[in-house]
Amino acid sequence: MYMTAREQKLMKHLLSQSRYVTVNEMAEAMQVSTRTIHRELKSIKPIMQRYNLTLDKQPGKGLKMVGSMEDKQKLLTDLSHEQHEYSADERKLLILCSLLESQEPIKLYTLAKDLQVTNATVSYDLDELEEWISPFGLTLIRKKGYGIQLMGPEDAKRKIVGNLIVNRLDIQMFLEAVELNIKGKTDTSEKMFGVVSKGELLKMERVLFRLKEKTAYALSDSSYIALVVHLTFAMERIQLGETISMEAEELHTLKNTKEYSSALEIAGELEKAFGVTIPEAEVGYITIHLRSANRKYETEYKAQEIELEIALQTKRLIAFISEKIRMDLTENRSLYEGLIAHLEPAMNRIKEGMGIYNPMKEQIKRDYFLLYMAIEEGMEKSFPDMTFSDDEIAYLVLHFGSALEIKKEEAKIKALIVCSSGIGSSKMLASRLKKELPEIQSFDMSSLIELKDRDIGAYDMIVSTVPIPYENIDYIVVSPLLNEEDANQVKQYIKRKIPLILEKKRRPDNGRCKETDIPDTLKTAEKMGRYLDAIQHVLKNFTVNNIDTKPDDEPLPHQMFRLLEAEGLIHDAKKAAVCLLEREKQGGLGIPETGMALYHLKNEEIVLPFLKIYDLSKPYEVNGMDGKPLSMSRVLVMMAPADLPAEGSEILSAISSAIIESKESMKAFQNEGEQALYQRLNMLFHAWMKENLYQ
Repeated sequence: MYMTAREQKLMKHLLSQSRYVTVNEMAEAMQVSTRTIHRELKSIKPIMQRYNLTLDKQPGKGLKMVGSMEDKQKLLTDLSHEQHEYSADERKLLILCSLLESQEPIKLYTLAKDLQVTNATVSYDLDELEEWISPFGLTLIRKKGYGIQLMGPEDAKRKIVGNLIVNRLDIQMFLEAVELNIKGKTDTSEKMFGVVSKGELLKMERVLFRLKEKTAYALSDSSYIALVVHLTFAMERIQLGETISMEAEELHTLKNTKEYSSALEIAGELEKAFGVTIPEAEVGYITIHLRSANRKYETEYKAQEIELEIALQTKRLIAFISEKIRMDLTENRSLYEGLIAHLEPAMNRIKEGMGIYNPMKEQIKRDYFLLYMAIEEGMEKSFPDMTFSDDEIAYLVLHFGSALEIKKEEAKIKALIVCSSGIGSSKMLASRLKKELPEIQSFDMSSLIELKDRDIGAYDMIVSTVPIPYENIDYIVVSPLLNEEDANQVKQYIKRKIPLILEKKRRPDNGRCKETDIPDTLKTAEKMGRYLDAIQHVLKNFTVNNIDTKPDDEPLPHQMFRLLEAEGLIHDAKKAAVCLLEREKQGGLGIPETGMALYHLKNEEIVLPFLKIYDLSKPYEVNGMDGKPLSMSRVLVMMAPADLPAEGSEILSAISSAIIESKESMKAFQNEGEQALYQRLNMLFHAWMKENLYQ
């Protein structure tokens, strides 16, 4: 029976859990998206059925593998004997690790045998590996009868190991290894991250942990662990006689940095622990890693320690984004300090050619597309001499996103946020929780490593972005971006665990309007007029009509636009219909989980902004916004002229948001008649004007 490596890993994870685990937990544990987990869960069901095992799904709790212990043990035994099939990237990493470890050339057939593939496959992998390592200044010697050997300067080998670790960093694996070692249950000869022995890694962790207070560098969990692995690899290389060199000028520059004294102290302790002599260049190497490491959110920065240019560039970035999003963030001290905490080491990473990996990058791009694009542009303008990767920019989005989402409603419960993936995601989670759950009064933040020293009893609840490997801690795992499923899960958790019902306090607004605060009244009146024009057009022209659908004769847009042309709402029905059909090709218009679609278009053929609804005599198939086909019985037509002012677009956006804001709202727009929907729009605009125009 063939099983992919990911299927095996997922089943082993489920077998190891005696409790219900959420899809988010599984995604975090396997370092994949929740979508991937959902897909893999479908593929493992028939495999499990062969062993009389099933998956029990409980809303709000997650999934659990159910069956007899004998059947579970049989599956686990078979999984242990199942041949592992490596992906192309996994093979390249394993080949690279082997070449880094070996002092002698390695034969092609030896690599092929270890990886259980053909010589031709390894040869192809080596071709791709050469392209991979070339930017680091490394090459491969490949000769018949000689074998394969990695060639290049020692600092380049260290650098590629650093990038390799960054992209494979598994904080859970590291912490579990430390925990098992404390309990005397770890195999210290095993390789960790593919390049360093677990025994040496644990020794390094003990040394650095003792120095944490002395060095006074509050590194993020990922940076701390990366430093442990970096230095362990460096010690192994020094013991093999492989040391790095450094230009005198660069070393002199590093000696003048605030991190150099900490690097010296670390080097002194490492010499005692590992029985080696550490040259000045290696101390410089440690300094570079300290300068390139992310700091924790709570790190305090003294004004005199921040480079003036970085401070000015950061302020320019905040001002640029404030202008883009029309919200002043220039006085947000927390945002400024958080950005400095990320940007200072980020710039050092770029200078040293060191990468950073952001596992949430794609999700951040999807959820915060416009903010991401604004920050990408802002970085180009504020830091013109540096190129920031997508991963770095995605982390910056978390900082700005958290600043935007923080609201000042008072709440009730004291929560501890546990996060190990950098300095921004815990703030984002706290902001999202505060927005979704105003009953939470205050938040403290902790890394996984710090958690052991926390007074857990001081908190009403613990919310974590990763599974916590310590025993006897009651917590809930959610995504840092807190989707709807996560929010509901937390609400249920609070309902079960913390049944506190207290009245909300509201802060009285005692502020008075000053002369300097009053905007230009004429401009304000003109702006209000544009809003009101759009609202009037929509309400005056809103109708719900029946249409005799003839999909075999002509496309639906042509039928609708002829009716709209007759009402004087469209100049040329044919041209407008062609434009709408082109728009439909770009992405589905059907609203998932409904029987309706939102046909929307901004075009010069449209006379004025309007919303019309048509009920179809026969269902009409369209593509949904989720890419799946959808049978439509009602179509919402929302159109606007090409030159519609921003205020008009804002009004139409409010309508589209109202349509899909909840299941109740979608059901109403799907089923209600003209009078009820007119009243719904009337209430929407009344609330909108009260919030935006009558303040």
